[in-house]
Amino acid sequence: MFYHLMQSKKWRKRSLLLVSSFCSLAYLHPAGARAQGAVNAAGGRKTGQTASSSKQIKNIKKTDAVYSAEGSPEAITISASRRRQSTHDVANSVTVLTGASLEARGAQAFQDYISQIPGATLSASIPGYSAITFRGVATTAGIDQGQGTTGYFLNDIPLTDPGFAVSVPDIDTFDVARIEALKGPQSTLFGSATLGGAIDYIPNQANVTKWDAAGETSIVGMPGHEVGYGEKGMVNIPIIKGRLAVRGVLDYRQDPGYITNLGIGKNTNTTYTRNARVSVVFTPTDGTKLAYTYLGQSTDVSDDPYSMSEVYGAYTKKVATLEPVRTQTQMHELRLDQDLGFASLTAIGAFLRKGQSASWDYTRYYGALFPTIKAPTIDRQSVDGKSMYYELRLTSKGQGPLSWLIGAAYYETWKRVNSPLSTAGSGDYLASMYGSELASQLAPGGDVWQPYDVNYNGVEKSIFGEISYKFLHDFTLTGGARVFGMSEKSSAEVGGLGSYLAYGSLFNYSSGRSSQTSALPKFAFKYEPGRHIMAYFQFSEGYRFGAPNTNPVSAQYPTPRETKSDSLKNYEVGARLNFFRGHLILEPTLYYIDWRNLQAKLARPDGVGYEANVGRATSRGFEFAGTWVTPLPGLTLQSNATYTDAHMTEAVNLGNGVVLNKGTQLAASPKWQFSETLSYQAKTLFMRPVFSIMHHYQGSAPVMFGSAMKMGNYNTLDLRLSGDLPTSLGHSVLSIYVKNLTSSRGVTMGYSGGGGIFDQYYLVPPRLIGMTLAWHL
Repeated sequence: MFYHLMQSKKWRKRSLLLVSSFCSLAYLHPAGARAQGAVNAAGGRKTGQTASSSKQIKNIKKTDAVYSAEGSPEAITISASRRRQSTHDVANSVTVLTGASLEARGAQAFQDYISQIPGATLSASIPGYSAITFRGVATTAGIDQGQGTTGYFLNDIPLTDPGFAVSVPDIDTFDVARIEALKGPQSTLFGSATLGGAIDYIPNQANVTKWDAAGETSIVGMPGHEVGYGEKGMVNIPIIKGRLAVRGVLDYRQDPGYITNLGIGKNTNTTYTRNARVSVVFTPTDGTKLAYTYLGQSTDVSDDPYSMSEVYGAYTKKVATLEPVRTQTQMHELRLDQDLGFASLTAIGAFLRKGQSASWDYTRYYGALFPTIKAPTIDRQSVDGKSMYYELRLTSKGQGPLSWLIGAAYYETWKRVNSPLSTAGSGDYLASMYGSELASQLAPGGDVWQPYDVNYNGVEKSIFGEISYKFLHDFTLTGGARVFGMSEKSSAEVGGLGSYLAYGSLFNYSSGRSSQTSALPKFAFKYEPGRHIMAYFQFSEGYRFGAPNTNPVSAQYPTPRETKSDSLKNYEVGARLNFFRGHLILEPTLYYIDWRNLQAKLARPDGVGYEANVGRATSRGFEFAGTWVTPLPGLTLQSNATYTDAHMTEAVNLGNGVVLNKGTQLAASPKWQFSETLSYQAKTLFMRPVFSIMHHYQGSAPVMFGSAMKMGNYNTLDLRLSGDLPTSLGHSVLSIYVKNLTSSRGVTMGYSGGGGIFDQYYLVPPRLIGMTLAWHL
């Protein structure tokens, strides 16, 4: 039953964080100097700039410039290697979206910026459940039943659950310093769940030197549908200048609904997002920094936004009730950075809580059990997950040829799931059929005829390190490893009529354990003859949690007690090339992935599902990102392209009538993806306007292992016009934009249930027109 829920997309989480958002805070402060990196879409930043390009545009203010006095390009400093390092120096395929480039693009969520990351595929479904796949490393485009293949991090803190996922937090990007996307396995430094890659959100920390503030207000509308709006604000206060500061962010966003639920009405899927962040930084001495970070975000979707396209058409479904989904993420992090002279010590402790509540109409699946009852069958799910994360690492300092890093981490998660099935009147119906005594056991909750509970606990312990040696001036050799131990235990309880139908008893309890200890290596070789050319080769491996099998034991059909981590090896070569003083920047990457013992769901001849390590697959491809500052003043072209050939190299029989033949395309692995952004700034005109055209193409891919349902094969086109507004205090930018100009109805995700009303399609949202006014001190 649990697997059925997972595969039928009904695995959701609830959020219940109430945050008041207001923009006026941004204006309640003394006048101060304009902050570096202010919202400046019309003042030199080009829409959608990535790390390789956003700082490489000439003729802009010194605060935004990338050129030093000597004219050499300066790259953005990032923490992808767990040390502060420029993107140019990282021997890895990494894309960085700065806060400035996200603001210039009007990005708020995954759908606004993932297309700018070569090698990444977004499977957009319910906000809070939209998954990202790197390099085709996935067996499903949605949330995996076990731990996923992509790692999500906030300030280096893992947001990816061991075992099944409570949700995939889609953090609002307002006042985010940058988003780092790392492609290929990152397990050496980031741990489990990073087989395909990782996304790391880096929020702005409190600034101890000066006041700062920002605000944003927006209004959006979908013709023929609803109007939405958003209000966001940030204020930074240096309480003790140079020593203690606090930074607060509040935002609220209401995204318009566009789904017609024929059982309820129009525009039923309005989405409400609330976000609050707090950063406190204390520097008692020059070599000591203590930082506290809080994040709280909730997303409330009024109605699951899938379409029953085969029966009712696009953006239309028919169920008897609303299917609301609520998700919540909270994180508290305390971090110490201490200068020890010979090295830097970082100590991290974090508490993370993720929750979910949802209600789904399952009448089309279970209505036949109660043929005389007209009331809907409802699955009311609630999930609560708590995690503790601790990390201690020591990083070398200095500019010598030898650099090193060593650390240890501990990560523990507890989760509880409650997912009862109920039908109003089912208790009376069963009593009329079997008598009141038996009916009280078949429907122990009155109208609840299947109580269902799951408990889970997972622990990961690891030590990790890297060492690099630079020789002959231009060459750097890096080696690293992670030694880890993982253990988990889970139990499931199901009762009532559901247990009787599935197991032949009125109550069923199952439990299991799994564990694994192993080590993974990493090797990289870098050649950097100058600041304009860098080439590298890298070998890396990835891992993720296995899972215990809690299915009933069968002597006739023996099943494995547990699954282990997949085996995934990644080989890649890449380069970062900077020509004509930053006017042409090219970043090509070639990769080959050997993926063995994939975690997959199989079925026994008696119909019981179980997890197993099976088969072998490969993914090979090409990633490219480029920026061209054309000879025409103000005109810039940015583009990225991805080719991915991800397929099975061994046939696998899933046991449920589905055979994955050799050559079967992996889920969420479109062969081709393209994105282009053309921006032109007329600096001599009033408001210094910037006009941008953004195009994205995503090819076709299965939504799940062995599924005939496809996602992708669509184009989207966005337009944006931004300009400076003169203000007496700070700096303002007014933007007008259109998203999905051509009203593409491409499938971004789906769940196949056998056709007709059982198939659910998530589509690109309809054309949206909006206006945003942003202000920064």
